[in-house]
Amino acid sequence: MVNLRKVVVANDEPEWGGGASKRTLRGRLVQYLPLLGFVFAAVSSTLGAVFLVGGRDLFDFALAYLRRWNTAWMVLSVLAFYVIAYEFTQTQWFRRFGIEMMPERLQGLVLGLALGSFCLVSPFRTVWTNYWLLRDGRQVKAAITDIREHGSVGYRYRVNGNEYTTSAYCPHEGRVSCIAGENITAYYSASHPSVSRIQQTVSMADGAWPAIIFFTWPFEFMAIATVVSPRCKWAYRFGSRNVLPPAMRRAE
Repeated sequence: MVNLRKVVVANDEPEWGGGASKRTLRGRLVQYLPLLGFVFAAVSSTLGAVFLVGGRDLFDFALAYLRRWNTAWMVLSVLAFYVIAYEFTQTQWFRRFGIEMMPERLQGLVLGLALGSFCLVSPFRTVWTNYWLLRDGRQVKAAITDIREHGSVGYRYRVNGNEYTTSAYCPHEGRVSCIAGENITAYYSASHPSVSRIQQTVSMADGAWPAIIFFTWPFEFMAIATVVSPRCKWAYRFGSRNVLPPAMRRAE
C-alpha cells in the first residue's frame, strides 16, 4: 500500500501531449501552446486586414518591416529567452543541481544583458569604430539602399573589389540626402574596410555617449552581482526572497 501511494503521489500532475509531464521541459513548454496560437492568429489577422485595406503593396511593406531586426524583435527575443530559461530551471532534472533562487538570477541575467547590449556594447563598439576611422580613415562613394528606423540608413560601398553593406546614423545637417538610391560620401578604415560611417569622425568619443557608459556601469555591476549571489548587499531586490538578512541591514 505504501509503494502504491508513492506511485500515485509521484504521478499526480496532469499530463499533456501524450504523457509529457510538467516535470520535463517539454511538459512545461506545452502549456504555452494556446498563447502561441493566439499570437499567430493575431498576426495573421493583422496581415489579412493590411492586405484588404492597402492591397499587395502595403502587404509587402508590412512583411519587409517584420523581417527586419528591430526593437520589437529584440523585446520578443528577450521574453522568449526568459520564458524558456525559467521553465528549464523549474524541471526536475535541473533542480538536482541544487542552485537556489533561479528566478532572481534569471531576472538579473536578463537585465544585465539588456543594459550591456544597449548601454555598454554599442558605445564601446562606437569607440572602436572611431579609433580606426581616425587612424586610417578614407573616403569612398556609397549608395543608400534603404531607410531604417531611428534615423539610420542602409548603404553599400566597394573597396578593393569587395562590396560591403552596413548601416549607420544619417546626419541631418543638410549635407547628406539620405534618400534611397542616392550616392553619398562614406568614411571607412583602410585596414578594416568593413568599418565605416557616413559622418566624418572628429574624436574618439563621437557618438559613444561617455556619460551613459559612466552612469550605467553601477547598474550593470548590480545585475552581475544578482546573478552570482542574489542575497548579497549589491544585488537587486526583485522579490521578498532575496531581501537582506537582519544582520546585514543598516541600523536606522
